[in-house]
Amino acid sequence: MKRTFSFISSATAFVAIGSAIASSIVTVAPVNAATFSCPAGIADNVSGSSGCQYSNTATQDSVTPNKPLTVTQERFFGLTNWQFGGKIGENAGYGGKGSGQQGIWNIAQVFQPTWQNAMLVFKSGAGTSLVGYQMEKGVTSGNWTSPFEKLLFDVRNTKDVSHISVYFAEGGSTGSTGGGSSEAVPEPSTMAGLALAGAGLAAYRRRRAAVKA
Repeated sequence: MKRTFSFISSATAFVAIGSAIASSIVTVAPVNAATFSCPAGIADNVSGSSGCQYSNTATQDSVTPNKPLTVTQERFFGLTNWQFGGKIGENAGYGGKGSGQQGIWNIAQVFQPTWQNAMLVFKSGAGTSLVGYQMEKGVTSGNWTSPFEKLLFDVRNTKDVSHISVYFAEGGSTGSTGGGSSEAVPEPSTMAGLALAGAGLAAYRRRRAAVKA
């Protein structure tokens, strides 16, 4: 009985340690940012769009070379293969007005047949976050009004757009389109902790079987 109790105690402790490690890793793992569907009064601010999402954390749409794009990290429209094209009214071929309260946008000169998805990302200033509009298939121009309204953000009056960035995703895209939410994937370190707990349970079962034999 003492030997059996010893096996059970040690195996139980092993499982407990593994579970504790897994729990602690889950606790300290980075929290994935999220995007949410825009309310109706904001979703129709860009003509030619098929969906609208806004980030709950990102205030800057970083396009620093050799670093992940903010819109990819935020998983706008469930995609993780966005590429930066240019800014409306700033880069060649990206026509229209990219700041202020309203304007037009036109990407007809730069649009490519390989673009399976195209998105306009609006940025403003303090008290706001990024707002993205996924474009309908084949649409390359339209009108826009600022989405930085009181309906969505804690602002007194509608804020000006500082710039509009164009992103695209080519064939073989990862994720879903149409504003669907994506599930978080466990961090590798979390899986390692869970594996350790599983190993403890397996060891307990083997030792228990040996005792019975």
